[in-house]
Amino acid sequence: MDADALAIRRAGPDDRTGALRVAVRALGWRGDDRDREFFAWKHDANPFGPSPAWVATDHDAIVGFRTLLRWDLTRGDQRLRLVRAVDTAVDPDHQGKGIFRRLTLNAVAELTAAGYDAVFNTPNAASRPGYLKMGWTVLGRPAIAARPRGPLAAVRMARSRAAAEKWSEPTTVGRPALEALASPGLESLLASLRPPGRWSTPRTAEFLRWRYGFEPLNYRAVEVRGGLAVFRVRRRGPSREVALCEWLAPGPDRRALGRLVRAAGDYVMAADLGVVHGLAPLPRLGPVVTWRPLARAEVPGRRDIGFRLGDLELF
Repeated sequence: MDADALAIRRAGPDDRTGALRVAVRALGWRGDDRDREFFAWKHDANPFGPSPAWVATDHDAIVGFRTLLRWDLTRGDQRLRLVRAVDTAVDPDHQGKGIFRRLTLNAVAELTAAGYDAVFNTPNAASRPGYLKMGWTVLGRPAIAARPRGPLAAVRMARSRAAAEKWSEPTTVGRPALEALASPGLESLLASLRPPGRWSTPRTAEFLRWRYGFEPLNYRAVEVRGGLAVFRVRRRGPSREVALCEWLAPGPDRRALGRLVRAAGDYVMAADLGVVHGLAPLPRLGPVVTWRPLARAEVPGRRDIGFRLGDLELF
């Protein structure tokens, strides 16, 4: 690669095909209609706004891309305008040449100038050191808790150390989440829930219908006392994990959770729910959340943010 030929610039609509081609080579994506629809749903239809993105080109050919997902956190009447560091890839023939770093630092500079408050993500152990060298700070692990279906399922859960699959496992438990969230009573339900005291994702009807409305991810919903629970089933190692993404109810319903895990998987896992819901805390599990200040210098403490599993999924 000729160093003088490498350029970093903002991505435009015409760059989508080239970026997905890099994702096929670097990330193992198929590059089929499902991948294209997934990318468009995630980065174009997001109610927080379309995703800012950058590409690296070598003699005008796209050899890398960096896309950040817009995300807001609110606390009372305060709002943080954030981005999440999500999809990024560098063509295998061009890796090890600093392209990932250049893409990221270029994004950091432009987003800071545009007034974004911070960027957060959940990098794995291999990529985390690189982020820390670029100014990211470790906030820690969210409060993850689980409930196995029984003793054998608990053993399988303990052995399930692999990353969860991207696409969901089929299940007929409950009904499609979008169908449940299309109910005209959703606004009243959300208004009845106690406002969180910490920074959290604003759970509006628009956000929930977008977040859980992409049909290929097969999000489902079941009725619980006073509201709804949104989940999906995904393969993690030898286990079928019931990822409990949202608890949209004023209080716990242990019986409903018990029925859900018995019908859908080996164990149910959630974030920001605990013993009162019949879940056992798993303090050493869960992704490590990192934070990079942009226009707002203050870094929150981990306990200042109430992340749900739906906020942390690598969807």
